[in-house]
Amino acid sequence: MHRPFFLALVGVALLAVRVGAQAPPPTIDALERAVAADPENLRLAADYRQQVIASGRFDRSIDFLEKLADRRGSGPNVKISLALACVDKVPTSSDWSRLFLGRDAVGALDKAIKQRPSVLAYYIRGLIHLFYNNAIFKRIPRGLEDLRKALALATDDTPPALIARTYVSLGDGQWRLEEKQKAREAWQAGAAQFPSYPALQIRLSADEGQVRSAVSAALYTGNRVDTSLRDIFP
Repeated sequence: MHRPFFLALVGVALLAVRVGAQAPPPTIDALERAVAADPENLRLAADYRQQVIASGRFDRSIDFLEKLADRRGSGPNVKISLALACVDKVPTSSDWSRLFLGRDAVGALDKAIKQRPSVLAYYIRGLIHLFYNNAIFKRIPRGLEDLRKALALATDDTPPALIARTYVSLGDGQWRLEEKQKAREAWQAGAAQFPSYPALQIRLSADEGQVRSAVSAALYTGNRVDTSLRDIFP
C-alpha cells in the first residue's frame, strides 16, 4: 500500500473516532449553573445529583439546593430535588444522622405539597416514612396515607413507572405492618396495570421468603434508593 494512501486511511479513521466519540459528561459546576438557571427542572437536578453521588460530596448538593429552595418565589420542584438530595446521603450516614436527613427531606416535601400537591411529592414522602422503625416512630401508617394520596392524584399523564413504584411501596408498607393480604392486593392491583414491572412480579411470588427479602432490601437504609428519575422522566 502506498504511504500517502495509508496515511489518508488513518486520517479518515481518526476523524470517524472523533465524530463518533461521545462528549464528556457535564461537570458538577456546569450542572449547578444549569440547575440554578432552571431550578424547577426535576430531571436536570436529578442528573446533577447523580454526579454528586459519584463524587461523594453529598453536602454540596444539599447546601446548593437548599439555597435555591429558600429563594423568594421558589417553586415546589426544587424542594422535591432538595428532599432527594437528603435521601441520596442516607446510605453513607450513621443511624442518628439518617433521622435528621429524613426529617429534612420530609420538611422539604411538606413545603412542596403545600405549594402544589403532586404524585411525585406524595410518593417520595410516603416512601420515606416507611423506612422508620414503626415501633418507635409510628410513621408507616402516615406513609401509606401519602401513597394512597399519590395514587388518587394520578392521571393519564402520570408516568407509568411512578404509579408502579407507588403500588410497590404501598404493598411494602403493608407487609411491614404484617398486613400481608393487603400487601398482595396492592401489588396485584399494580400488576394488573403494569404486568411486566419486575418489582411487582417479584413480590407476587408464592415464595414468602423471596417476598420478605425483596421488601427488606427495598426498605433497608443502607441500600441506595434510585433517585435518578430516569424511568419517570426519560
